[in-house]
Amino acid sequence: MAMKYYSSFLSLFFIASIFSSLKYIDPEPQSLADGLVAHYTFNKCVVNDETKNCPDGNIFGKPGCHCGVEGNALFLDGLDDYIEFPGIVNRCFNTTDFTISFYIKPGKYSVFKQSLFSKRENFEQYNMLDFQLDINMRKIKTDLYETPEKYFKNISPEMPGTDWMHFALVRRGIHAYTYINGELRREGRRCSGVDIGNEALLSFSNSACLSTGRAVRYKGGLDELRIYDRALSEKEIAKLYALHPVENAETDCITFIPKNNLKEIESAYICAVSD
Repeated sequence: MAMKYYSSFLSLFFIASIFSSLKYIDPEPQSLADGLVAHYTFNKCVVNDETKNCPDGNIFGKPGCHCGVEGNALFLDGLDDYIEFPGIVNRCFNTTDFTISFYIKPGKYSVFKQSLFSKRENFEQYNMLDFQLDINMRKIKTDLYETPEKYFKNISPEMPGTDWMHFALVRRGIHAYTYINGELRREGRRCSGVDIGNEALLSFSNSACLSTGRAVRYKGGLDELRIYDRALSEKEIAKLYALHPVENAETDCITFIPKNNLKEIESAYICAVSD
């Protein structure tokens, strides 16, 4: 009997060893429209989902209008500007695969972390997603938690600078990957997976951490937000970034009209955006 159990154990160990040694093979890229749940271009400085799957985003404050990586971008003031995203886009963030991709251009230095995207009910609550810009440490703090003990470790990528940059997070099963400007920077793994589901709306510059004084609202540009209900491959992330490489950002600014105060100046850019 002991020999039988020992033989079964060896068989299971052998099978587990084979599977653990297998590497994920990056498939050929699919269409970037496949699995796209929401796409906010911010052109004309509105928060409309180009896929029509989700209702318009809710803007709080008075974000300015700036030239972005393609057409317009929103420029948030770091004080009272933030955005909430209602609709089915919120169903993407639980235990399933997803991809979130966007561009930012920081507009201020802060000793505090600046709130980027978050889906978090309150500061004490886990089961959350929370991205924060940490200029001091030159990284984008990337938190995906189920509990204090169950989360994806070491997935916060370093920032290349404070110009326009592309960030993408891909969650594929028990793996999480972060990309900057189309290149893989960090990878985390959690054997049992991580449930980040909660009832909060996805928001930008409105993390629950603001109420504790541990973070502040983000000041700067936001452009080209895409959310998928599937895990994009490394090749697909490179293909997505190639649509709007940061070296081409703001090249469609044809003029701007200076006005009296800073916020109006930031809002006065005229970009070559087709109707």
